[in-house]
Amino acid sequence: MNILGSFMSLWTLRARKLLAGLQGADYRNSLSKGIAPSVEHEEALSQYRFDSIVDIGANKGQFAVFARHTFPTAQIISFEPLENPAKLFQSIFESDPKARLVRAAIGTERGTLSINVAAKDDSSSPLGVSDLQAQTFGTRIVDIVKVPCGPLSDYLQESDLGVSNLLKIDTQGFELHVLRGAENLLDRFSMIYCELSFVELYTGQSLASEVISFLHERAFNVAGVYNISSGQKGQQLQADVLFVREGADNRPARQ
Repeated sequence: MNILGSFMSLWTLRARKLLAGLQGADYRNSLSKGIAPSVEHEEALSQYRFDSIVDIGANKGQFAVFARHTFPTAQIISFEPLENPAKLFQSIFESDPKARLVRAAIGTERGTLSINVAAKDDSSSPLGVSDLQAQTFGTRIVDIVKVPCGPLSDYLQESDLGVSNLLKIDTQGFELHVLRGAENLLDRFSMIYCELSFVELYTGQSLASEVISFLHERAFNVAGVYNISSGQKGQQLQADVLFVREGADNRPARQ
């Protein structure tokens, strides 16, 4: 895909999100606060149903809004350590008894984690911005903050999870650290949906091949690749990858 194709894809996605705002009061509410639901995930996920959804890297609630609309009975537990996007998230879900926001990052070590805050806060990461990320997406760091961090089991009880559970991860290159921090709970998830990079967009990040290998060793297999983004020369940069655990109860939304 060339740069013109990339711009066309971006505008097509924006149009889809605006049209999605007409589908229900929940989408209209989020759009009124400037938060567009992540409707690009419909193809990957809408055919399933989940008892619980753990949303790591929630930002302003883009994915959580999509998840609540698509899975109206699911328990949604979201993680967002940065103050400004967390406030917007809470403004949307403050009256939702089945949505909970945890103001922490997930990793292997307990304590604090330094986050490089980007001007567009959904590009913030514990990792540094590579030249390719800066050139392609215009990402620039405006602040560094320390946030609480710990393994997923510090914030999530097994009783929070049902039979069919989804783990979604979008942490700007920190995905393998998150998975290692969630390792003792991975067998409770039937699916993992993770944004992965094929090239180094954040310095020192684990690439898609490393994450796929890690999860394959833990009985998760790739079930689909979605929302591929490309650079100016057509190089594929990143995509959302759906993993399914062997033997899991992956119940379709409609029988």
